[in-house]
Amino acid sequence: MQNKINVGIIGKNFGYNVIYKTLSKNKIYRVVGFSYKSKNEKIKLPKKIKLYSNWKNLVSDKKIKAVIIAAPPFLHNEIIKFAIKKNKHIFCEKPLTCKYKDVSLICSLIKEKKNISHMVNYEFTNISAFKHLRKKINKCTTINKVNLNWFINLSNRSNKNWKENHARGGGIMFNYICHSIFYLEFLFGKIISVKTKIFLNSKRKIKSAVGFIFFKKNIIAKINVQVGKLDNKYKPIHQINVITNQKKYVLETKLNTLSDKFNLFVFEKNTAKKNSKSLQSIKNRDDFRIMPTAKNLQKFSEWILKNKVQTPNFFDAKRIHLIIQKMINSSKTEKKIYIN
Repeated sequence: MQNKINVGIIGKNFGYNVIYKTLSKNKIYRVVGFSYKSKNEKIKLPKKIKLYSNWKNLVSDKKIKAVIIAAPPFLHNEIIKFAIKKNKHIFCEKPLTCKYKDVSLICSLIKEKKNISHMVNYEFTNISAFKHLRKKINKCTTINKVNLNWFINLSNRSNKNWKENHARGGGIMFNYICHSIFYLEFLFGKIISVKTKIFLNSKRKIKSAVGFIFFKKNIIAKINVQVGKLDNKYKPIHQINVITNQKKYVLETKLNTLSDKFNLFVFEKNTAKKNSKSLQSIKNRDDFRIMPTAKNLQKFSEWILKNKVQTPNFFDAKRIHLIIQKMINSSKTEKKIYIN
């Protein structure tokens, strides 16, 4: 049997609740180190896993072959550059830093280090309902309409949380829209232009993003993402509506808990009659992010062990940053902006 891949995890919340719980069931990886900062809460780990108060010491440990970064995005740039310097394979949570120029520099450094495997955990395209939807729409000759509605109620979150701050890698663009960009290109192909309006208040708190995304295949997606304290007209939901020349597809989750699964409903065109239903198992009450993250970690191991390039990687993350930048420019100029 091949040797296991020794990994170190940086970051407590997602790092423990999703990454560690995923790896603890994986026979390919061995978690040997963990680094996080928390004054009030400690996590339960086996004694054989070494705790590091300083993430640099974890990355510098010669026993560790790969680093998994689940720290906030405003810390990514420094951690990733240090990991590249130490020749570590890198698996990072999205959105991979807070700035396009930072991820561009990282990609330049990665090009020089051809032996480093690198992935970013955009996980939605690993969900079976998303894959099933793509198979369905690929068989259609015409896609007439695409609507993306993503309404998240975060009325109880502290304003001091980095996830509320665009400059620190949070906010509506880096926490939510980045996922949508990745899975929309997975479903409909390359995005060629955007016309969007983004609303942030004076404190940079996330609010909403609306507008249109245009694809190379002459498909247009209308997006409406509302995050924060929702108005009465909005109920929490993550939903993609696709109307084709044959049928209507509705992919959605109600967002009640992190164990909610995505359901794909298929309707006969111009009727309310449900034709079929494809969904993930509702018996498993685990955090829904565990399964698709496990698939990305599986791909990451294949890159490390077999030198087989995988996606989503740092260059995919760079493209997402570029599109986010174009969406922000479109909002500022109130013009349609083309993607290079």
